[in-house]
Amino acid sequence: LLNGLLDPDEGSIRFRGLPFAGGARADGTVDGRAAVRAHSVMVHQLPLLVRGTVAQNVGYGLRIRGVPRDEIADRVAGALEQVGLPGFAHRRATALSGGEMQRVCLARALALAPEVLLLDEPTANVDPDSRSVVERVIRARARSGVSVVMSTHAMETAYRLCDTLLSLESGRIVEPEENILKGVVERTDEQFTVFRAAGAYADAPGVAIRCPARQGEFRVAVLPMNELLLSRNPLDSSARNQLRGTVTAVEPLAGLLRVSVDCGVVLKALVTPSAAVEIGVAVGRDLVVTFKASAVRLY
Repeated sequence: LLNGLLDPDEGSIRFRGLPFAGGARADGTVDGRAAVRAHSVMVHQLPLLVRGTVAQNVGYGLRIRGVPRDEIADRVAGALEQVGLPGFAHRRATALSGGEMQRVCLARALALAPEVLLLDEPTANVDPDSRSVVERVIRARARSGVSVVMSTHAMETAYRLCDTLLSLESGRIVEPEENILKGVVERTDEQFTVFRAAGAYADAPGVAIRCPARQGEFRVAVLPMNELLLSRNPLDSSARNQLRGTVTAVEPLAGLLRVSVDCGVVLKALVTPSAAVEIGVAVGRDLVVTFKASAVRLY
């Protein structure tokens, strides 16, 4: 839909304020669909390569846009370098592995220097090495100012990469019942990895969260909302995370309440209405949030 390959059954799509109208507008300017085609590139889930060499595939979009041959060679080499395939220019496209083919398709998109990059399941059916390369490229493009829109069933990739994550069920957006916290690993010992969740503001110290001991450079901690316990006072519990905070919002859900507590980072918990009354949940009330280290997943 965003690439203009399909029309929506209802509603409308706009790109930079221009509607997808299906052709040139009365004033001679292009519509949103044409603007998307001019400023974006889509990489499909299944690698689509033409016969010939890797260089011919990566430079294909440049050639049909009339880019000079010398510039094509430079941009092809740069794109292959970005996806970790230097020296692959003269290889036959049909002789590549699945992961290499997907990286070539990504290089073909990068060679066009798009302002918007649309990715359909970019890490599906690729080997671990290719997956890490693809994720690194996506992160670098986003940091450079490119808008990246990605669909994926690989939630670990979504957690690691996305600034905004939208979950879909039966074609509708639903809010995931998880706290997704960005940050860095501070240290790891025999028992725990201490993850420093970033605060809401640039100068905020954030919050240290104990997680199961794991080695790695993790950037995201995921904590299901139903794993959080709320209380007026600290609990006599073996749970290794107890944080005091202030209730900032109480939202009704189907049979539950979603309670947001600012503990240096905002944590959301699901509680029953009866439990909320017993605890005295209300905006402005100070409460303690308790959860086990084993409830936290790192990505």
